[in-house]
Amino acid sequence: MAEERPHVFRGIVCALLGGIAWGFSGNCGEVLMHSFGAPPEWLTPLRMLIGGLFFLAFSIAFDRQRLAAAIHDGRSFIMIALFGVFGVMMMQYTYLCAIDWAGAGTALTLEQLNVVFVMVWLCLRHRRLPRARELAGVVLAFAGVVVIATQGDLTVLNVPLLGLVWGIASALATAFYNLLPARPLEKYGTPVVNGYGMLFGFLACSALMRPWDHEVALPPEGWLVFAGLVGVGTIAAYFLYIQGVKDAGPMRASLLACSEPVAGTFIAAVWTGSAVSVWDVIGLVLIIAMVCLVTQRDAA
Repeated sequence: MAEERPHVFRGIVCALLGGIAWGFSGNCGEVLMHSFGAPPEWLTPLRMLIGGLFFLAFSIAFDRQRLAAAIHDGRSFIMIALFGVFGVMMMQYTYLCAIDWAGAGTALTLEQLNVVFVMVWLCLRHRRLPRARELAGVVLAFAGVVVIATQGDLTVLNVPLLGLVWGIASALATAFYNLLPARPLEKYGTPVVNGYGMLFGFLACSALMRPWDHEVALPPEGWLVFAGLVGVGTIAAYFLYIQGVKDAGPMRASLLACSEPVAGTFIAAVWTGSAVSVWDVIGLVLIIAMVCLVTQRDAA
């Protein structure tokens, strides 16, 4: 047990830092859109292209055999392609749109609702009713969204409707991101699957959104923020979180990753000056409590 403690501690630190890095990336996206005029239709494909090339290069250097084998596995490659379009592309695009309309803190909080969609899918797949704690989690999730959207006044919607729609769409896309690649991940590992997935997402996104039609001229400080979005929020966050899963276990890592909306809200208040109300904090606490309930394993 004593030998395992340093690794568990390392996993806890990595999972926390991974969540913080994701929270930081949300604020980078908000600054790029609101201060430098870079729309989601331009940011999304460029982010996926750079991230995908990095993961493919990493796989070429350290996992070349599985990188080549995945191409010849038709069924897995189709699943990776679907993951790239409906998981990676849709998650990143809806996430940026939610940030654009509702701000980084609110968008990051709403994204945590993906746990509810995953729970519903697992209940349908295993043909079972939700457990008591899962139903309690759904109630908490609904209460958290209502509190954030109304700021305590049920007669007024204080968050733009499109912000809520994009935030919930982001949660649904994140659920696809978590569910679609399960089998390919077991066979080929996360760098290979994410590399090919981001490449497929980039191709689909480029065909649909035509990023070259958007004239974006970032100044040096804008490119620095973009480097934070990709380097910290895509590459570093991914590796930190995966290390956290390996060392501390998936359940502990998923709970620690709740640092994402907390960090995002705090960074937004400090960096972009976004106002954080008591109701925002209450909604955040309710949704994090939902994550803890829904992801808790049975004692058995």
